[in-house]
Amino acid sequence: MGEDERSGSTESHRSGYSPHSHSSIGCGKKARKARTIFTDKQLQELEATFDKQKYLSVQDRMDLAQRMGLSDTQVKTWYQNRR
Repeated sequence: MGEDERSGSTESHRSGYSPHSHSSIGCGKKARKARTIFTDKQLQELEATFDKQKYLSVQDRMDLAQRMGLSDTQVKTWYQNRR
Protein backbone atom coordinates (compact mmCIF):
# COMPACT_ATOMS: atom_id res chain seq x y z
CA MET A 1 0.00 0.00 0.00
CA GLY A 2 1.48 3.35 -1.05
CA GLU A 3 1.50 6.59 0.92
CA ASP A 4 -1.44 8.01 -1.05
CA GLU A 5 -3.61 5.01 -0.32
CA ARG A 6 -2.95 5.16 3.43
CA SER A 7 -3.59 8.89 3.67
CA GLY A 8 -6.94 8.58 1.90
CA SER A 9 -6.07 10.90 -0.97
CA THR A 10 -7.30 8.33 -3.48
CA GLU A 11 -10.71 8.09 -1.80
CA SER A 12 -12.28 10.11 -4.58
CA HIS A 13 -11.16 7.50 -7.11
CA ARG A 14 -12.63 4.63 -5.10
CA SER A 15 -15.98 6.37 -4.65
CA GLY A 16 -16.35 6.94 -8.38
CA TYR A 17 -16.22 10.73 -8.05
CA SER A 18 -14.40 12.62 -10.72
CA PRO A 19 -13.97 16.40 -10.79
CA HIS A 20 -14.86 16.19 -14.47
CA SER A 21 -17.96 14.04 -14.08
CA HIS A 22 -20.29 17.01 -14.70
CA SER A 23 -18.33 18.29 -17.66
CA SER A 24 -20.08 18.71 -20.99
CA ILE A 25 -17.10 17.26 -22.86
CA GLY A 26 -18.17 14.30 -24.95
CA CYS A 27 -21.46 13.56 -23.22
CA GLY A 28 -23.71 16.05 -25.03
CA LYS A 29 -25.09 17.60 -21.83
CA LYS A 30 -25.06 21.29 -21.02
CA ALA A 31 -22.47 22.29 -18.41
CA ARG A 32 -23.81 23.53 -15.08
CA LYS A 33 -23.67 27.25 -14.35
CA ALA A 34 -21.28 28.27 -11.60
CA ARG A 35 -22.86 28.88 -8.20
CA THR A 36 -23.53 32.53 -7.40
CA ILE A 37 -21.51 33.92 -4.51
CA PHE A 38 -23.39 36.76 -2.85
CA THR A 39 -21.56 39.55 -1.04
CA ASP A 40 -22.29 40.18 2.64
CA LYS A 41 -24.12 43.37 1.70
CA GLN A 42 -26.28 41.55 -0.86
CA LEU A 43 -27.12 38.83 1.67
CA GLN A 44 -28.05 41.42 4.30
CA GLU A 45 -30.39 43.16 1.88
CA LEU A 46 -31.91 39.88 0.69
CA GLU A 47 -32.47 38.71 4.27
CA ALA A 48 -33.95 42.06 5.35
CA THR A 49 -36.31 42.10 2.37
CA PHE A 50 -37.27 38.47 2.97
CA ASP A 51 -38.08 39.19 6.64
CA LYS A 52 -40.57 41.85 5.52
CA GLN A 53 -41.91 40.10 2.44
CA LYS A 54 -41.77 36.32 1.87
CA TYR A 55 -43.02 36.63 -1.71
CA LEU A 56 -42.02 39.32 -4.20
CA SER A 57 -44.01 40.56 -7.15
CA VAL A 58 -42.21 40.47 -10.48
CA GLN A 59 -41.73 44.25 -10.33
CA ASP A 60 -40.41 44.17 -6.74
CA ARG A 61 -38.02 41.37 -7.67
CA MET A 62 -36.76 43.26 -10.71
CA ASP A 63 -36.28 46.45 -8.66
CA LEU A 64 -34.42 44.58 -5.92
CA ALA A 65 -32.20 42.80 -8.44
CA GLN A 66 -31.32 46.06 -10.18
CA ARG A 67 -30.55 47.82 -6.87
CA MET A 68 -28.25 44.99 -5.82
CA GLY A 69 -26.53 44.44 -9.16
CA LEU A 70 -27.96 40.94 -9.57
CA SER A 71 -30.12 39.35 -12.22
CA ASP A 72 -33.82 38.80 -11.70
CA THR A 73 -33.19 35.05 -11.87
CA GLN A 74 -30.56 35.19 -9.11
CA VAL A 75 -32.99 36.95 -6.76
CA LYS A 76 -35.81 34.58 -7.72
CA THR A 77 -33.63 31.53 -7.07
CA TRP A 78 -32.36 32.89 -3.73
CA TYR A 79 -35.96 33.46 -2.59
CA GLN A 80 -37.01 29.98 -3.70
CA ASN A 81 -34.12 28.38 -1.85
CA ARG A 82 -34.70 30.53 1.25
CA ARG A 83 -38.36 29.52 1.54
